[in-house]
Amino acid sequence: MKKFDCLVIGGSTEDLMFYTDESVIIKNPNAKDITRQKLIAFEYGAKIPSQAAYFTMGGGGQNVAVSLAKLGLKVSLLTAVGGDGVSQEIIQNLKINGVDQSLVKVYPKDRSSFSFIVNTGTFKEHVIFTYRGANYVMQINLSDLKKIKTNWFYLTSLQGDYWKSNLQNIFKVVSANNIKISWNPGGTQLASGYKYLSRYLKQTEILHLNKDEAIELVLSYGKKVNNIEKLLLTIKAWGPQLVVITDGPNGAYAFDGKKIYYRRAPNTKGINTTGAGDSFCSAFVWGIIKYNDIRLALQAGIINSNSVITEIGAQNGLLTSKQIKKELKL
Repeated sequence: MKKFDCLVIGGSTEDLMFYTDESVIIKNPNAKDITRQKLIAFEYGAKIPSQAAYFTMGGGGQNVAVSLAKLGLKVSLLTAVGGDGVSQEIIQNLKINGVDQSLVKVYPKDRSSFSFIVNTGTFKEHVIFTYRGANYVMQINLSDLKKIKTNWFYLTSLQGDYWKSNLQNIFKVVSANNIKISWNPGGTQLASGYKYLSRYLKQTEILHLNKDEAIELVLSYGKKVNNIEKLLLTIKAWGPQLVVITDGPNGAYAFDGKKIYYRRAPNTKGINTTGAGDSFCSAFVWGIIKYNDIRLALQAGIINSNSVITEIGAQNGLLTSKQIKKELKL
C-alpha cells in the first residue's frame, strides 16, 4: 500500500484564459440577492475581442495537488479524465509536478473537463464557464480510497449524478480510519444546503469557503448574514474544527472556536485571480500539516495566492516550500 501525506480528491480541467476590457461590472439591481452582488455584463449580440488568450491547466483537484506537491508533500490525486488528448496533457502535468497518478480514473467514452475563463475588471476578476465532462461521471468507491495510506484528505468540488454517494464513501473512510479532512465544497454541495451537509461538517477538520460561499451556506440555514465574523461563529457551531473564509483582496480569516485570526492581503496588482482560492487553501493546509500553526498557515496561504494572481493560469505562480519559507523567514 502506497503512503502519502495527502490524498486530494477533485476535478482536473484544461482552461482557456480569455482577457478582455469590453465588459461592464454592475451592481445587482436585486438587492435581496446577496450571493450575487456584482455582475459582469457584455453588449448583447456583440463580438467581444480579447487582448490575450492562453491554454493552462486547472480544476480544483489538480490545482491543489500540484500546489501541495510543489510545497514538498507526497501527494496523490483522485480525479477523472476522458478518452481524449486533454487527458494525456493532464496526466503529464501531474507527472511533471510530482503528483501520483495511480488513482486517476479514465472514462474513454467521455471528454475531459474544459473551462472557458473570462478575466476582466481592475482586479482581473473572472467568470468561469465550465464543461464538467468526465468529472461529472466519476464514481468513487471505497476500494479506490483504500488503495493508499494517508493522514489527510483534501476534498474539492464534486459533480454529477454520483456526488452524494461519492461524498458518503469519502466520509465513511474518514470516520473509519481517523483521517483528517480539509474540505472546500463546490457549488453543487452548497446548493444542497446546511440540512444535508451538517452530518459531514461535524467530521471536517478544516472547512474552506470564500465569503460568497459562506453567505450561501448560512442562508440555507435560514439566516441572512453578511458579516464575516458572524459567518465564522455560525459555521463553527456546526462542528468543523477550523473554519477558514477568504475575502478576495480583503484578506482571509480563520476561527478555531477560541480566536478569530486574520491576515490582510497585500495590495498587489494581479493579472489573474483564477486559482487564487486553491493556492491559498493548499498553502494553508500545508502550514497546518507541517507546523500546526494557524497564523503561519494564513500567512502562507496569502503568500501563495498573492504569487498566483501575478501569473497567467491557476498553477504557474505556485510557490515551492523553499520560496514560501523564505517569505515566512523560517
